[in-house]
Amino acid sequence: MSASLKVLKSAGLLFGIQVVQRGLGIISTLILARLLAPEHFGIVALVTIALQFFELLVETGNRQYIVQKETLDDEDLDTAWSMDLLIKSTLAALVIASSPALARWFDEPALTAALAVAALALPIRALRTPGMMRLAREINYRPLFRLTLWQKGLSFMTVITIAFIDPSHWAIIAGNLVSAAVLAVGSYRVDHHRPRWTLSRFRQQWGFSQWLLLRGIVGFTRSQVDNLLVSRFFGTTALGGYNLVREVSLLPALSAIIPMSEPLLAAIAQSRESRTNLAYRVSFSLALMITVLTPITVFIMLYPELIVRVLLGTQWTEFAPLLQPFGLFFFTFCLFSLISDAVIAQGKVKGLFWFDLTSTTIILATLYWFATDSLNTMAWARGWLAVATTAALLFILQRQTRFSAGHLLLLCLPAALGSSASALVTISLDMPWELPLAEFMVRGTVFVLMAAMSTVALAALLLRHTTEWQQLMSLIRPMIEKYRN
Repeated sequence: MSASLKVLKSAGLLFGIQVVQRGLGIISTLILARLLAPEHFGIVALVTIALQFFELLVETGNRQYIVQKETLDDEDLDTAWSMDLLIKSTLAALVIASSPALARWFDEPALTAALAVAALALPIRALRTPGMMRLAREINYRPLFRLTLWQKGLSFMTVITIAFIDPSHWAIIAGNLVSAAVLAVGSYRVDHHRPRWTLSRFRQQWGFSQWLLLRGIVGFTRSQVDNLLVSRFFGTTALGGYNLVREVSLLPALSAIIPMSEPLLAAIAQSRESRTNLAYRVSFSLALMITVLTPITVFIMLYPELIVRVLLGTQWTEFAPLLQPFGLFFFTFCLFSLISDAVIAQGKVKGLFWFDLTSTTIILATLYWFATDSLNTMAWARGWLAVATTAALLFILQRQTRFSAGHLLLLCLPAALGSSASALVTISLDMPWELPLAEFMVRGTVFVLMAAMSTVALAALLLRHTTEWQQLMSLIRPMIEKYRN
């Protein structure tokens, strides 16, 4: 099986997995938005921020190390597992010990117990078999499907049951613990590898991972700096609304787009020895990503209030204007992730760290000095800073791989034109909407159909002589013929 076909099939399988996994997560979030108050989501946001920061302090980078390694044996897998378990267990103990001080820092007493309990998910998750990383390296995601069903299904039932009995932030924390436990236990059912304790390859792995660790800390600061500033300047309730709307904008990214792009990391890594193949795969991957992101971004920015009213309820409408600038954040969030993976796949982790450090410093200074007047100002500033950062990293990737920027623009042109045409048609719809859900369904359906048909038609017209279009058709035609037969 060719690398391109393997990536395409794996991306489709990942999409199916994520439809189940994130679908239940989305339903859970939408139900909780009607049961919990903004302050509850604010506490959960603070717990998440604190745990992510502590976890990044000891990030071993084992997945990236295993995926990019040319030859792999059980010693590599067992060392990665041992390092992860040791460090995450130590981290959990430190979080529990420091939770009272963190609660005082954020001026939120409920954070003490919430952090201490939520920290237990770290060592539980680290117990999963490292054989799952080998599956990712082999671009084989089929064995993970059943585990995903159990993991998200049991977590979903836990969250909703507790939320109905006692609406509070504990519902989400309990769901995370159940999810971690099912992942740890279930991983040994989907992969035969049984790890043993060893740190024999510690030096090699740490040599690769140290820059990923530093980059992870900087990347975390960049991704969460606006939440931290909102918490300090506007309070926990405002943070709950701000963070929830931001999560809504990222639902398509976290549920499908980024997981579907995961096989591209392995595919790019496999072609790094040939500059021509590397440039082609990077350009093709970027074009596919932008084609998917463009219509979703346009729809988010066109109808922020409608989306919030339908998905979260009328009690969140005061935060609806934030969704428009978060449309920019969504677009760049996905694209930045893919560009970063392409840089990492070439082994240029150190350079990427310095880029992240510089850009994060600029973002932090800009937001602190110019964007603390209101939540809306903060959101717009964050969105445009994300655009500037992503554009700069894309320029660096172009210099590294020498792909044609003009050709990339041509590949993305059908999606831009198709989304624009679809937006014009959707805006022109003038019907007596009585229910927000009815308006959302009609406008959403018209927009998706128009965008899809316009993009495909324009691509067939403008790109029919390109290598990318011909390769895509060579992969799709056999699937269509097989389906017909």
